[in-house]
Amino acid sequence: MKKSLVFAMFFMGFVAVVAQVLLIREMLVVFYGNELSIGIILANWLLLEAGGSWFLGRLADRVKRKVSGLVSLQIFICLYLPIAVYVTRVIKNLLGVTTGEGIGLLPIFYCSFLILAPLALAHGAQFAFGCRVFFEMSKRAAADIGRVYILEGLGSGIGGLVFTWLLIPRLNSVEIALIVSLLGLLVALWVMASTERNQEKTTPSARFLHRAFYSTIISLLIAVVYLLFSSAAGKIHWHSVQRQWRGYNLKSYENSIYGNVAVLEKEQQLVFLSDGIPISTTPVPDIAFVEEFVHIALLSHSAPEKVLIIGGGMGGVLAEILKHPVKQLCYAELDPLVIKTVERFPTPLTTRELSDPRTKIKYIDGRLLVRTTGQRYDLILINLPVPSTLQLNRFYTMEFFRTARNILTKGGILVLRGPGSLVYMNKELRDLNLCIYETLRQVFPNIKVIPGDFNLFLASASPELCDITAAVLSHRLEKRYLDTRLLTDFHLRYKLDPRKQSWFFQCLGGGEKIRFNRDLLPSGLFYSLSYWNALFSPGITPVFELLNRLKLWMLLIPLAVLAAILLSHKASRVSCPVPVAVATTGFGGMAFNMVLILAFQSLYGYVYNIIALLTAAFMVGLSAGALLMLRIMKRNTPEKSLLRCFEMLILSFSLLLPLILIFCHAEIAHPLVFRSVPGVILILSAISGFLVGSEFPLANKMYLKGKGKVGQVAGVLYGVDLFGSWLGALAVSVALVPVLGIFQTCLLVAAFKLFSFVLVVALPSSE
Repeated sequence: MKKSLVFAMFFMGFVAVVAQVLLIREMLVVFYGNELSIGIILANWLLLEAGGSWFLGRLADRVKRKVSGLVSLQIFICLYLPIAVYVTRVIKNLLGVTTGEGIGLLPIFYCSFLILAPLALAHGAQFAFGCRVFFEMSKRAAADIGRVYILEGLGSGIGGLVFTWLLIPRLNSVEIALIVSLLGLLVALWVMASTERNQEKTTPSARFLHRAFYSTIISLLIAVVYLLFSSAAGKIHWHSVQRQWRGYNLKSYENSIYGNVAVLEKEQQLVFLSDGIPISTTPVPDIAFVEEFVHIALLSHSAPEKVLIIGGGMGGVLAEILKHPVKQLCYAELDPLVIKTVERFPTPLTTRELSDPRTKIKYIDGRLLVRTTGQRYDLILINLPVPSTLQLNRFYTMEFFRTARNILTKGGILVLRGPGSLVYMNKELRDLNLCIYETLRQVFPNIKVIPGDFNLFLASASPELCDITAAVLSHRLEKRYLDTRLLTDFHLRYKLDPRKQSWFFQCLGGGEKIRFNRDLLPSGLFYSLSYWNALFSPGITPVFELLNRLKLWMLLIPLAVLAAILLSHKASRVSCPVPVAVATTGFGGMAFNMVLILAFQSLYGYVYNIIALLTAAFMVGLSAGALLMLRIMKRNTPEKSLLRCFEMLILSFSLLLPLILIFCHAEIAHPLVFRSVPGVILILSAISGFLVGSEFPLANKMYLKGKGKVGQVAGVLYGVDLFGSWLGALAVSVALVPVLGIFQTCLLVAAFKLFSFVLVVALPSSE
């Protein structure tokens, strides 16, 4: 029986990670995800899981048939996961939201909450049931909780790797959900079969219920096998995505490790989407945008020969660039699936773009290409959306602008775009544009802005850029014999009207001081999220205004006051230190994860093909830390001293981590540092997991004294651990890192750990 339960606990972690990542990916497509929506979805998962562990976990100590309860939760999760995938895809139809329409934060919150609730609550309760079942076998309460924690951590690490490298590249989401269901039901069957030999000692009615349960699992297994290996799974998948894109003819829908790529058709137009966001339209592109973006940029250079385009290029942008006398056009596209999908649905426009011998496609992240290329370019065009995610924000930072300037030729121009308006510029739109402009000014002495429905930013080291007028562009347009539909002499004079530029800079002036956008202080992300919120959820704008004024001391003062209040009450000094230590460690673990991912993105420009390794390193470290702690606990080491020691270790790591990352960031140009940093970051991720995992078994042993209810204690401490992670997921990604930066975020983690350390020191020795 024990082997089956060990594997069941391992599989519990495996299912949790696969289900979490699978549904987040699906919701990103539905909700056009950015860091704020990701934070809300992940926070909902963690909060619900904490609730399931805390409240439903109490049932583990009360029910008589604990193994049956554990298996029932497993079966429920397996049955609900495919349903959750389907409901996620059609949720906007159920809400009556038009295809392509954005929705606000409140619908994202309650939709994701309702979809995730059954799954996350059941998984949280499953942890408490697993701990209680192990306790029934060995009667070593703290050690049993620690073993379940270790097994779940290992399952989570393996689950992240398998999902990223094996499942997503080969299967659709419905197939993945059904495979997980199949494996989960097999594990449930194994656990039930291993307990069957103990059923002779029970009553006839109990044996009857056991056999009925056994038969139900077998029947469900047969149904899942039929769905998976017949055409039914494919039909369910296709029906759900067609409903997701109701009103369009869905031509293709595929996943890669980088995201989802879909192709829609309407009125003989093909729309290519990445994670639900349109990236190109063929055979007739957005003429106004394409011609303004490309031709104003290239006409601003006297003789463009080598051009680099980062971001959406196919479906018009490449074609318009190739109308100029360029000799080489380099196109950086991270996801090969995007190009393959366009080639599967060729049009005269895309065929001409991709077959031109001057076009060189590089399957590499654009930022990494800029850092490592030996080429120099006359123009670098950044055709990307606003910096609404950490991934996008890397192309709007001071450090990236410096790297881009280094590969520009003399007189070379960096081109990027921002959201615009010629009618009204609200505070959020003003802040975002000012952030981009002021950050550019720190690197480029000459900047020209062409306002419009989108604002075109041109930056160069050459003062010739500022001498560009509509007459100069019109002359070059005529000289190069460009075939354009919209761009004429009249249109150029309209776009470069000095009154528009005067109005634009007047709107930018007179407001609050703006933070520069840096790799380790991604302010552009915050301003983008604030702008996005103003469009879709204006009711909570005051929250963003408050966050914009956030200072570290504003958080430290309430923390100090809370510490003083808790220390002044004897009951609090006894009951609070252990749960507070676990919660602050959960917060720290999530913060460390976010900081390391951001640091890797900033240093190397990509993260997708290592994020699974970062997760696995953290989980392996977590399991190793918990395992080591179980061995240390056998030596009867004073528990309070041990907890104080690990509190101080996490605090020290919080202070050391930003210093290491700042050093790596400053010395990344050195070849040895550039090659070594990926290994360093993986080691740091493993160390953070080790420190987080070490505390949990020890905390359970201390908290169990005098209580004896294993399921309840495991549920409470696992719940507060997840609550800390919930706070970290929401606060770190949306507010702390974008507003305070990596260094101050780590200082805040250190302050949290100092807070819990002081409480642990004040814990009476008898406890």
